Order: sequence, then C-alpha cells, then structure tokens
Amino acid sequence: MRLVPLLLVAFPAIAAAAPLPASQHNPPVILDEASVHIDLYGRGQDEGYNFRAYVEMSGFTSKTDTAKLEWVSKGKVVATAKCSLGLDDGYAYGECTDRELKLKVKGPIEARLIYWDDQDEKEYLVRTFKFTVHHWKGTWDAWQIAPDDVLTTAWMYMGNAEANNATYRYPTLYLWFTSGANLADPVLRCKVGDKKIADIELGEQSGAEEVDIVADYNPKKGERVYYHWVKKKLLVNIYWGDRSTLKWDMPKDTPADRVLSDNPGKWECGLRTEGKTIRTITFTVDDKGMIQQDEIQSGKNPIPVVSPNVVLVDVRLTKDASVYDKRINPAAMKKSMQYGLPWPDHPKVKEIHASYPPKSGLADPPN
Repeated sequence: MRLVPLLLVAFPAIAAAAPLPASQHNPPVILDEASVHIDLYGRGQDEGYNFRAYVEMSGFTSKTDTAKLEWVSKGKVVATAKCSLGLDDGYAYGECTDRELKLKVKGPIEARLIYWDDQDEKEYLVRTFKFTVHHWKGTWDAWQIAPDDVLTTAWMYMGNAEANNATYRYPTLYLWFTSGANLADPVLRCKVGDKKIADIELGEQSGAEEVDIVADYNPKKGERVYYHWVKKKLLVNIYWGDRSTLKWDMPKDTPADRVLSDNPGKWECGLRTEGKTIRTITFTVDDKGMIQQDEIQSGKNPIPVVSPNVVLVDVRLTKDASVYDKRINPAAMKKSMQYGLPWPDHPKVKEIHASYPPKSGLADPPN
C-alpha cells in the first residue's frame, strides 16, 4: 500500500511443472486483497480486449523475483502478461498487462497470479481469480468483467504510523460500490455498545488502489447504459492505536472519542451519504486501539493478509443500498467474495448471506 518506482523485469523461461502453492514459499507469498483490482479495456471495434491487473504482494526474496498473470479459458492458457513491479524490502506492487493483446474469449475465466522465485527457480501460485467476461454489442463493442462479488469485502488499513502530515495514523477503509456517482460527504455514524460516537468524516483518496471498472454500452436502439464497479479508498478521520503513543501534544490535545483506544469494544457503524445509510460496517477494537480481524477469519480457510495492520471488517448492504448502488446481485455475493475468492469456513457467513437485500438494478450483462 505504498508507491515506489516501477522496475520492469522479464519473466524467465521455465519448465511446465505445475506451480507450488504460495503458502509453501519461505516466507509465504501473500496477495494484498485490499489493493487488488482487475479490469478489461477494449481494443476498438472488432478488435477484442486487453486485461490489466494491479497487485501488491509480500514475500519476495530477491530483486530478480518476478510475477505474471495467466488468462485461462476452458482450462487453456490463452494469454500471459508480465507484471511490472516495484520492489521494496520484500514487498512488490505494480501492474500486470500486455498492451499488444487482442483477446476475444468470453465466458468464465480464471486468471492465475504466479510468482517466480529466481533463487530457487520455482513457480508459486499466489491467487486464482474467477469471473466472467461479457461482450456487449451495440454502436461499439464493449468488453468487461462483471465482478458483482466485490461488494462482499471491506478492509481497514492502519498505516502512516510515522507520517508527519494531516493523515497521520488515520485508518484507510477500502470497499466497493456499483455506482459512478460521487459519494457525497460520507461519514461513519458509530456506536460502541450503547455509546454513540460523533459522526466520523471520511475523506476520499486517490491512488493506484482506487478503481472504476466501467462497461459503456450504447445499444443501436435504446438508451446508453453505464455499468460501474467502483472501489473507494476512504480515509477515516480518527486515530488508530493507543492515545498515549500519539506524537507531540496530540495525546492531550486530541478530542475525546477521536482515538480508537478511547472506546475499546465492538463498533457498529453506518456509512451515510445524503441522509441514507448504504452500508453497515462492524469491527472490534482492542484496548490498544487496534482494529481486529473479523471473526470469520478465525475459522477454516481464512484470507491471508500482508500485515497485521490490514484487517477484514464486516460489511453489509442495507435496505437503502439500492438508492446509491446501481446493481446488486446477492447470488454472486453468496457464491464467493471478491473475484471468486472462497468465503472462509465460519458459521457467521450464513448470517452475512441472509442479510443481503434482493437483487436490483441494472440488467444482467450478456453471456
């Protein structure tokens, strides 16, 4: 979740042996699910599409380690894109794409993110993404994935511990919506137990982790339609950690309830915009002011994280979500988390699934 200069590297020729699980690498190679995104862009009329992915990973062990993304249709690798990565102390981040590609495969796709350890000369499978490629035929060709399952996840990143600026130790909230409209003056309205907390402002941030996946469909007859799957990066205007560890005069000057350690316990927050609550977000804060992993991470098949400061939080769509979101597909959300990620095996998952509102919004994309 940091920016470094990109290092362009060539992926070496390797044997055809199946990649090992990334968990078997020392240290394990872990994808940052909070930052990842994948989308398509058209090449022009009758020219097909290209794909691109932004990824961040921990566990790289040398500056010559590399990664690639394989595009798989019906069990066959139809394209491979090298990743152009910035490397910083074992952490890698950058884009995987090949701008020369002109693909026309559609339907179910697997995209395999593969890491190459240049020292032991072995491949490791980091993540298999799953989604469907759609083709809209109208005044122009439109190609895009429809990642309806991205609405299932929200992440908090407790960063900037040493930053000497206005964003010092504010958590960053990453979550998805299906609207291209501005999120007007968003706030979190929270309670800790029976205690109400004054509204917490959310500041929208830019950067590589924020993305708008767009399908622009202009039928030959009828109105033009835009599909959006938008990941927001929102700065939460409250300090994480213990009040006593803040710098300078901040321990005594920061108002009450503006440091997470002031109110340990279970937080229940409504994300509000224009007078409506469109998401509920719940998480637990310990007595040191640290947000804890959601309890579904305590079951089987938890989602690996790149740092203890990156935590999965519980996000639910409300009855008013459709006021803002232009497409809600609960069947896709129950099937998987973002980009085909399996749900952890925990009893709470059934409760989450039961909370989803009915299907609504834009029509299903074409097959």
